[in-house]
Amino acid sequence: MWIVNCSVKDIECLFINKIGYIAEDRDQTLQFQKVVTICFEKGINSETMWLSRWREIEKEEAMKAKKKKEEQDEKDRISRYTCMQRLAEDEKRATAENEKLRKALLRKPKQREEKFKSL
Repeated sequence: MWIVNCSVKDIECLFINKIGYIAEDRDQTLQFQKVVTICFEKGINSETMWLSRWREIEKEEAMKAKKKKEEQDEKDRISRYTCMQRLAEDEKRATAENEKLRKALLRKPKQREEKFKSL
């Protein structure tokens, strides 16, 4: 468990009630207790954001990821828009061609064409 992810009450409880340990776990326990002491003194807990180099790096990376995602979304939106435009133009062109054919088929044949009989 990360000690800095403990709540204020947890840090206070660990600071007031020292951690019991056996001889073989002494080093690890004392190190853990030192971290608890520093967290208590500096007010570091899961509810606060403290300033550190890691936080700055985290924020920078988050901003880069957000910017990259926004750029990708913009590219997707533009490509989707241009694709829809192309599809609309193709549909319009096909409709115009079909309309020409429909008009040509609706016209009555000229009189001279009616005089010829098929064989």
